[in-house]
Amino acid sequence: MSEEFNGYYRFPTIYNDQIAFVAEDDIWVVSSSGGVARRLTSNVGEISDLTFSEDGKWIAFTGRDEGVPDVYIIPSTGGVPIRLTYLGANSKVLCWHDGKIIFSSNYTQPFKRITSLWEVDVEDKRKLKQLDFGIATEISFGKEKGIVLGRKTGDPARWKKYRGGTAGELLMDVEGNYNFRKLIDLKSNFANPIWIQDRIYFVSDHEDVANIYSCTVEGKDLKKHTYHNDFYVRNPKSDGNNIVYHAGSDIYILNLSTNVSEKVDIKYYSTLPQRNRKFVESTQYFEGFSISKDAENLISTHRGKSFYYNNWYGPVKQLGKESGVRYRLTTYLNLEDEEKAVTISDENNNEHIEVYDLKSGNLIDKVEEYDLGRVMNIVASPKDEEILLTNQRNELILIDLRNHKKIDVDKSTVGPINGYSFSPDGRWIAYSKFINSKQAAIMIFDKVKGEMQQVTEPILLDVDPVFDPDGKYLYFISYRIFNPIEDRLQMNAAFAKGTKPYLITLKKDIFSPFQEIIKEEEKGKDKEEEEEEIKVDIDFDNIADRIIPFPVSEERYVNIQAAKDKVFYTISTVSGVLEDEEDMLSEKHEKLTLKYYDLIEKEEKTYLEGISEFQISEDKEKIAILIDDGLRILKISNPPSPEQEKECENKYTRKCGWIDFHRVNVEVQPLLEWRQMLCEAWRLQKFYFWNKDKLDEIEWDKILEKYYPLVERIATRTEFSDLIWEMQGELKSSHAYEMGGEYKPKPVYKIGYLGADLILDEDRNLYKISHIVKGDIWDEKNKPPLLGPGVEVKEGDYLLSINGIEIKDKIPNEILVNYSGKDVEIVVSNGDNIEHKRKYVVKTLKDETSLRYREWVEQNKKYVHEKTDSRIGYIHIPDMGYTGYAEFHRNFLSEVKYDGLIIDVRVNSGGFVSSMILDKLNRKFIGYDLSPYREAEAYQYDSVRGPMVAITNEFAGSDGDIFSHSFKLLKLGKLIGKRTWGGVIGIWPRNPLVDHTITTQPEMAFWFKDVGWDVENYGTDPDIEIDITPKDYKEKKDPQLDMAIEIVLKDLNENPPIGPKDIKKP
Repeated sequence: MSEEFNGYYRFPTIYNDQIAFVAEDDIWVVSSSGGVARRLTSNVGEISDLTFSEDGKWIAFTGRDEGVPDVYIIPSTGGVPIRLTYLGANSKVLCWHDGKIIFSSNYTQPFKRITSLWEVDVEDKRKLKQLDFGIATEISFGKEKGIVLGRKTGDPARWKKYRGGTAGELLMDVEGNYNFRKLIDLKSNFANPIWIQDRIYFVSDHEDVANIYSCTVEGKDLKKHTYHNDFYVRNPKSDGNNIVYHAGSDIYILNLSTNVSEKVDIKYYSTLPQRNRKFVESTQYFEGFSISKDAENLISTHRGKSFYYNNWYGPVKQLGKESGVRYRLTTYLNLEDEEKAVTISDENNNEHIEVYDLKSGNLIDKVEEYDLGRVMNIVASPKDEEILLTNQRNELILIDLRNHKKIDVDKSTVGPINGYSFSPDGRWIAYSKFINSKQAAIMIFDKVKGEMQQVTEPILLDVDPVFDPDGKYLYFISYRIFNPIEDRLQMNAAFAKGTKPYLITLKKDIFSPFQEIIKEEEKGKDKEEEEEEIKVDIDFDNIADRIIPFPVSEERYVNIQAAKDKVFYTISTVSGVLEDEEDMLSEKHEKLTLKYYDLIEKEEKTYLEGISEFQISEDKEKIAILIDDGLRILKISNPPSPEQEKECENKYTRKCGWIDFHRVNVEVQPLLEWRQMLCEAWRLQKFYFWNKDKLDEIEWDKILEKYYPLVERIATRTEFSDLIWEMQGELKSSHAYEMGGEYKPKPVYKIGYLGADLILDEDRNLYKISHIVKGDIWDEKNKPPLLGPGVEVKEGDYLLSINGIEIKDKIPNEILVNYSGKDVEIVVSNGDNIEHKRKYVVKTLKDETSLRYREWVEQNKKYVHEKTDSRIGYIHIPDMGYTGYAEFHRNFLSEVKYDGLIIDVRVNSGGFVSSMILDKLNRKFIGYDLSPYREAEAYQYDSVRGPMVAITNEFAGSDGDIFSHSFKLLKLGKLIGKRTWGGVIGIWPRNPLVDHTITTQPEMAFWFKDVGWDVENYGTDPDIEIDITPKDYKEKKDPQLDMAIEIVLKDLNENPPIGPKDIKKP
């Protein structure tokens, strides 16, 4: 028998005495006076954004049953949901109007972050229409033709007290003539406009916590209707008599006649199926491993749980608590007679060290007395019961586990400790430390004397030091090779490799191991002497001068470790980065080549290709190699041959070396895991947030006390995500995100796109191709399906069938479900002759956004060229990542030839390359390079000879903010458009939660010499403010681009640049 449970209630809607809401990703209904809630759906996908129809018979919602958010309806009494749209885009149901459903979507947009409004006819889903208000997120309809439009409105709870350029605004058009005006002038982040009779209701946080307010249609008589002082009011809906909303996972009803808000007392009964225990695939949640001294036993960590076992046989045992605690960096201790492991545990929301006896499996010690911060790595001593660890504070700490003694070895105030290791006798600690903002040196710490010495003189970075097993050498990787590689597309060069392995001889009388004389001198060594326990002595006098390069080529070396008479290292290939950037949440590992230098044979050899990382056993006999999320343990002396590789495919044997992770049983208790994850997300902000004083100001400890009880109310991963977002919103900061994670499995049937706009010709009951999107025909990845050799399809043609299915009563995209990136057969006919049919096979696109972006850029470029008689060039930069860097150069290298230049950073989503782009734009034209048979070339190369203007807007953020402000600060030209997003506290995502959730911590704040910290949560103001109004969108005007053209032309006419033809030869 189910017990009553308080759920996590969201997205309520109301009609008379009936409230519908979302809980457990499904629709429930309850009386407006409260009572027992009834489940209406049991869908496979998440549901959101409910709204009753005007007659209360239907509920529209955003559904994801086939993987993408589209518009659905369901009878309000229950039944089978009906899918109305097949856009495959980011759509969100808003409201009903005259029997149609209004929703926002980024469908057909050149940017994923931009939405417009659409309507779909419930009676005939083919009647789909984009409304002509331009960029918009919400709408509410009033009397006659009146409209209140929400632009940039979102969920203020996710960034509380946000005041940047993208803060929600409400625009009024009382007459329906597109003459919109701002409804009311408040310093607020508006959301959820609702027009009821003569007043506009909305959510505002201008008085701290977001509540419901209203004003007249003239923007007068501001009234406050709710008085929450803890949780934000979110997602209100109304039937004209009452407004329902949720706050802190409860639903409230605001009676408009009494102006009283009350919580709806819901009796909620559910079996909570998404809280059920489950078992997950261990390989999908592999986090790390540690091998025993002889590499016969293994510890592997999966989804925050550590397991220990023999490599090839026997039981697999779990270390520590079964659930609810995360264990990280679990590492074998290198002890002679004992089997112990050390781990980082977060039990009781406190990250600390725990020590386990692996024979009994018992916890035998805890080190809790120190604030260790966020431990990033652990290395165990080869001799003693000691560990070295580093943390987010760039500290290197030595812990003696026998007596809990802590030694602060060193701390960098500039950057992380880049690699560290013990000497074979455990006395010395070598590590890499930044000695200034540009250089890192190798340091050696003497545990006996407590002294530290710098042992290298870096050119740039010396990293990853590791001792030779015999105690003769210290190996490391150094960034000091400046061998430029020519850029094929521009006058430029790069140091794409730059590194080599090096060694330092630890004693003055030791020769280079690369000289044959060493071998001769050591021939007479006594065997007993070789087996003596190694004692490492170091001569520090002039030690930096005893550096010797390995006789290998410069490469991109990643890691270096030492075995007996062999030095192993991995090499990364030089390759493009765009594909990696497109999938930031993927768990893909870089493919490295594992090589080693044989000190006996004086030769470099390849051990294995395509690996991710490696670890050499303490006895120097075995090597553990990670390949993606698979682990292989092999003898160092026996590199796998091609024949062995073929033989060993999918074989978990000692000979083949593959570890069978399927032996590891990973149990997940969702509620216990969500508790742990919430606390870890909270801790990560405490560890990394850039301003500790601000954390104290908002009382971050109390924030956890506020939100932690709500974990007991969540029953799905979607609800957990919502809770994380709202908790992190309390930081009142940019870049506090949550993404990824393990959600309820659902089918993902992606739509195949034809790269065209199709409209229903109601007279002929056929779909007409109104526009074919023109992108790069030569780009195989984003090739327009309806353009190119052999495909004679033109605008005005009719699309009759797809894969033999007549379209007539269907939507083309409905037929194209699950045909993403596949070949399909289409039949088209001429617009003036339906009987003239033609058949083609085309390959659909997986996504049209890049295609539409390319067309938008090329149209703007063409417009600028034609409008200025080819005097001005045009560049758009979509982001400040590698994609934006590539896009900038694609256009800059050709557009720079014009007299002036427009740089468009509207909707720039940020990144990190703004400085590199500004460096190019800041080049000064000072002359020409002239030869007899070609046109003179400007010097400096690729410098802009005339005036520049930058266009920005409220959707340019992060490094887009920084670029926009820097453009003004560097006086490169006028900045026009709208105030930018206002988020300049950077992130470095590197701490995934146990289910692969990424939470980001605002940790790198930006300061400008003119405005200090004030771009954050404000943005940068343009020199000339100009908006694109709904009327401009309707008339297909771009006043921002027109203004940019006007300014550059004016400057060109007043100060014409010196052209090549202006130069007279002597």
